[in-house]
Amino acid sequence: MNRPADDQWRRPAPSADGTDAEQAAAAYPGPPPAVPPPPGWHPEVTPRTVVPRRLPELDHEAIDLAEERADRFTNALGIAAGVVLILIACVQWRT
Repeated sequence: MNRPADDQWRRPAPSADGTDAEQAAAAYPGPPPAVPPPPGWHPEVTPRTVVPRRLPELDHEAIDLAEERADRFTNALGIAAGVVLILIACVQWRT
């Protein structure tokens, strides 16, 4: 079940005198030589970002007042819609 592409990974046949390890060590040429990278191989360094500006102070009282007004408007609108629906139901019930 060996394919030709797998031949390079096959273990060599053992010899009778046990000199396989010595031959394998003698045949290994060692790692490739280390070549230093060319100058300027680093990626460009981006400048650091500027610290964000300080946000303006919030007027919490004005925010609370606007929130209360919006809440009252929403409640008034809901009550008005409920009254209209009750009137429509009464008119339909009478006819």
